[in-house]
Amino acid sequence: MKLPAGVGETAQAGMSSHARERLGLLLDTSSRTGPAFAGALIAVTVAAAWLGTYAAGGTKSVLPQMFYLPIIVAAGRFGWPGAVATASVSGIVTGPLMPLDVAAGLPQAPEAWVARLVAFLTVGVVVAWLTGESRVSVIDFARDARAARVLLRGLERGDFSVRYQPVVDLGSGRTTGFEALCRWDGAALGSGSPSVFIPLAERTGTVGPIGRFVLREAVRQGAAWQRDGSNVVMAVNVSAHQLSDPDLFSQVRTALLDAGLRPASLCIEITETAIVQDRPTALGHVRALHDLGVTIALDDFGSGHASLAYLLDFPIDILKIDVAFVSTVDSDARSAALVSGIVELARALGAKTIAEGIERPAQLDTLRAMGCDYGQGYLLGRPGPAPSSSVLRSSDHPAAT
Repeated sequence: MKLPAGVGETAQAGMSSHARERLGLLLDTSSRTGPAFAGALIAVTVAAAWLGTYAAGGTKSVLPQMFYLPIIVAAGRFGWPGAVATASVSGIVTGPLMPLDVAAGLPQAPEAWVARLVAFLTVGVVVAWLTGESRVSVIDFARDARAARVLLRGLERGDFSVRYQPVVDLGSGRTTGFEALCRWDGAALGSGSPSVFIPLAERTGTVGPIGRFVLREAVRQGAAWQRDGSNVVMAVNVSAHQLSDPDLFSQVRTALLDAGLRPASLCIEITETAIVQDRPTALGHVRALHDLGVTIALDDFGSGHASLAYLLDFPIDILKIDVAFVSTVDSDARSAALVSGIVELARALGAKTIAEGIERPAQLDTLRAMGCDYGQGYLLGRPGPAPSSSVLRSSDHPAAT
């Protein structure tokens, strides 16, 4: 996965998301409609809050707190101008226009309603500032909270599974390994595509438990092949979130020990972006895993933001050539030159190369002529359920011969 925890972990990750989801229903409505409807919705909410406060007997009740809802909605939908306008109106209608006690006809002291007005304005401006500063609106925050809850529930229900895409030796045509890829069968958020749910999992932090599930499943399958006499390497993607987790090394080591898989039969794939995000932690994990005997692959090489100097610091065994270069390697001279250069660079560093996204015979022929070591893509094998050991032992690939 470019990328089930225990019940306690799931509960902690989903804590308070239920409440935020309920609040987000109203916020989401205003975000998906035009400004006129959103303004009308805010006005109706203010009116409802005023009527509720009046019916409860005045500002002596706790009902004035209802005005915070339209203020927060306005801040998320219209920014600070909307927050200030809504807070000002709310302060006035719960100030001079609202008695302290309706039945007794007692007015509020000026300092009481002025203090409430200041509180309304402060909350509105702060929410608007935080929304703009983080570039994540309150609506998006509530929507992500719901998404995290859906993903974690799907993990508990078993909606996630692992598919395995073969990695083929371009010289011999034999399958020498597999990459474990996460698939979501529930699609409760509208799409089960990895390009949709994996970025969502990374953004909401649920990529941690999902990634640990994939690691355990992949290692377990690799150990089953190993016991049957199949000598293949299992590759597992580790996200930037996982690479910054202090417990990553212990998680990998525990998975290997529990399943009985040799460390040399596991390949951990990291991305250049993950290295840049937290270099010291990434370097510590990668070195520790490499010392354990795990193979380290740098995924999507050439498409990230890392410096070539990182290749000197990190113990990289494999460079995976990004599909953006492979897609035109047989038709574009510049792509061919870049891929050839990556192959030569890897060879000089004592590393192997894997070309990703091979879909045409012409691509395969060009990569073989360049000396690329391994390849994967739809031409060589689509992701699917784990094949049996008997299939692996006879896995010559005609397309590579």
